[in-house]
Amino acid sequence: MSQIKLPAGTAVNLENVPLHQFYHISLHPATPLVIVAVYTLAVQYLNSTRGKNLSRIEAKRQSLQLAGDELQKDVGTVSKAKKESGPWMTAFIVLHNLALAGFSYWCATNYTAAFAKTVGEEGLRCAYCDTNHTIWNNMFKFNYLFYLSKYYELIDTFIILAKGRKATFLQTYHHAGAIATMWVGCYFGSPQLIFYVVENSIIHTLMYTYFALTAMGYSPPGKKYLTHLQIFQFLIGLVFIALYITLPGCLTPLQRNLLFVMLSYLIPLIYLFVDFSMKTYGNKGKVKAKTM
Repeated sequence: MSQIKLPAGTAVNLENVPLHQFYHISLHPATPLVIVAVYTLAVQYLNSTRGKNLSRIEAKRQSLQLAGDELQKDVGTVSKAKKESGPWMTAFIVLHNLALAGFSYWCATNYTAAFAKTVGEEGLRCAYCDTNHTIWNNMFKFNYLFYLSKYYELIDTFIILAKGRKATFLQTYHHAGAIATMWVGCYFGSPQLIFYVVENSIIHTLMYTYFALTAMGYSPPGKKYLTHLQIFQFLIGLVFIALYITLPGCLTPLQRNLLFVMLSYLIPLIYLFVDFSMKTYGNKGKVKAKTM
């Protein structure tokens, strides 16, 4: 495996970075291509083995279109199609979600502190554009580890499949695109990753904590609002991208082009999440009205 050069402006001793042994192979262009391709094909194959079993989202959408006895009948059919998780599987799911929640919190707090410190020392514009590569170098290990975590997060999909449900296109696209986006930012050295990582890590802290609680058997409220927060973070991301693109002298030509690559992933993702939200939560009021 050829050695991958550190991005321009990087002043970091790679040996001091956790999991640096995997840096060159993980940042090699073939790695995300191969893993995303294998992941996508594996999901498609495993989805096909579920036969007529619906994804959780589609089953819920169809259930919500029915009223009275038909609603109860369909919900019962859906619940029978789902596999019960055994104690070992449940323990793994809890630990998996707690680990990701803790890691996300660690990234969010460190990124926020680094950005605030740089603003205080160098000013808002310099920190925002990372003119002196201060944030990039201080946050290099977090960018790298956050990139690696996107491979680990693929387990989310296989947990869904292990429960006997189908993975949605949104699930597959979201995880595959996150790997590609983080690879682009880490490989070319984009300091603009800070806002992607901060937003994503804050939402993931809440989301994976919620999933850990549900795996433990609790029923915390607010799942709908987690989805809305995810959509909100993507919309805020559009604002950050617009500011970067329009702010004179803030980006190099390469960094500007990288933002357009990220934008090509973000816009379809917003559509998919809005569609998911409408299908999952949009008809609840209508169903309640029909069943009264």
